[in-house]
Amino acid sequence: MSPPRALGPLSAADRWLAAAAPLIAAKRYAEAIPAMRQAAAARSDSAPILCDLGRLFIDAGLPAQAVGPLRRAVAIEPKLIRANHFLGIALEMTRDQQGAIAALEQTTRLKPSISDAHFRLGVLYEDQRRPADAVASYRRAARTADLPSARFVAEARALMVESREDEAIVLLRRALQREPDNAAALGLLGGLLAALGRFAEAAECYDRALFVSPMTAGAHYDLVRCRTITRADEPLLERMDAALSRGGLNDFELCKLQLARGKAFEDLGRYEDAMAAFDAAAAARGRSVRFDLAEFESFADQIIALFSAEFLGRVRPAASADRTPVFVLGMPRSGTTLCEQIMSSHPEAVGGGELAFWNRRARAPQNANGERFDADFIERSAADYLAGLRSISPTAARVVDKNPWNFYWIGLIHMVFPRAAIIHCRRSPIATALSIHQTHFSFEKPFPTGGEALVGYFRVYQRLMAHWRDVLPRGRILDVDYEALTSAPEREIRAIIAHTGLDWDDACLSPQNNGRLVNTPSRWQVRQPINTGSVERWRRYEACLGPLAALIDQQEGA
Repeated sequence: MSPPRALGPLSAADRWLAAAAPLIAAKRYAEAIPAMRQAAAARSDSAPILCDLGRLFIDAGLPAQAVGPLRRAVAIEPKLIRANHFLGIALEMTRDQQGAIAALEQTTRLKPSISDAHFRLGVLYEDQRRPADAVASYRRAARTADLPSARFVAEARALMVESREDEAIVLLRRALQREPDNAAALGLLGGLLAALGRFAEAAECYDRALFVSPMTAGAHYDLVRCRTITRADEPLLERMDAALSRGGLNDFELCKLQLARGKAFEDLGRYEDAMAAFDAAAAARGRSVRFDLAEFESFADQIIALFSAEFLGRVRPAASADRTPVFVLGMPRSGTTLCEQIMSSHPEAVGGGELAFWNRRARAPQNANGERFDADFIERSAADYLAGLRSISPTAARVVDKNPWNFYWIGLIHMVFPRAAIIHCRRSPIATALSIHQTHFSFEKPFPTGGEALVGYFRVYQRLMAHWRDVLPRGRILDVDYEALTSAPEREIRAIIAHTGLDWDDACLSPQNNGRLVNTPSRWQVRQPINTGSVERWRRYEACLGPLAALIDQQEGA
């Protein structure tokens, strides 16, 4: 923070800075804000003071309020390094990824040795599905880090992007040998171990992370998903309640913390308390994630109008006959991860995760007429997509793209890959909606997780799926019902494998033995033998479903 002048009479700004200084030294950031505001008002042309005010807002857990003064600081003094850096941090915390990237890139241009800026850029590039940029930024962070443990963590992140998980685990353990309380290393190691199905080890990491930083919302969320919460975990619930009552959490942190509380309450059989926590999580997310149901309905109308039966029925010589892609899609929490786990258990198939290709490729022409999908577009789309699949596996006969939201683009996928398998996962609407309500989704997805908005979203999804069945050849889409898959697994799994054109392999019957990395919210469930345990779970909440109850009567699925 900017110190007051040591000699001569103090200005008004200096007096306010002097008043703020002891509060800041005592980490009483919120109490220091009024004095720092007064200092900034007295010297509204001072970029350093505005920068200090912005940083104070960040330290007080108020990043949205930090953005204004930091932007003013950068406007006054564009080359003030710390103002650009803190602006990037504030924008990252408020989920403005593009703005954060711009500010942090400017920071690294002004001073290439700021490891934290490179590391944050790596995280943002990962979220933006820019793996090469992410790896480069993480490695710059590793080269410029002061401490060996920080270098190990940054290099581990690069290795994780490159799918070199075993090497990343070794580096993270080395970081923790040097610095046992490194929260970043503990969180990353816990996430890797959980994704590999090593839940007991992951829980130990999250427990240690919470010992270091008891108020960390993300660690609470991850921990409760590594094990069943029992009455012996009462101290964990008390810590979560303390983090909630302390205040100062942003909507992202509130959402994760309430979801963690809800999962704990559910495990303890306190379903009304659990539902109240899940409702609070959805409300927190809804404050930060814009979703307009009318816009979404209009978007669906455009897709339906464009991809008519006549348009999809045209012969397109540019289409690819390649059968490598397998598209597993449907509503989130409908069994897509389980289906991918089954497929990737086959020796000739691999799971590619949730690829963002079709959403990005389709967005450009979505508001134009169908002529934009010309032969060149189709040929380039096939080549680009296959190149991406081959970067996942150069040799697999099938690569699974399990992005649930590809249900928007089934018509386009059919046009480009008319022989590729399309598998639609569906589940009882109320069970699907409740599971969504209980799960954390990226704040970058404009998607509702509760209330009437989620009910409306589900009905639009049903309308789109009905359209695809009407306009595509019979049998083009294989519907896999979660309830049937869990009650008669062999019959349904054989149908899945047959639909993809692969020969049968018994390994597909035991997807819980598949040791691959699973990074979706279903990573606990897919490590268990296929069972019917969650089919009727929604009935525990029947008395407190609220608006979601409108989906109870629609048990036939989409």
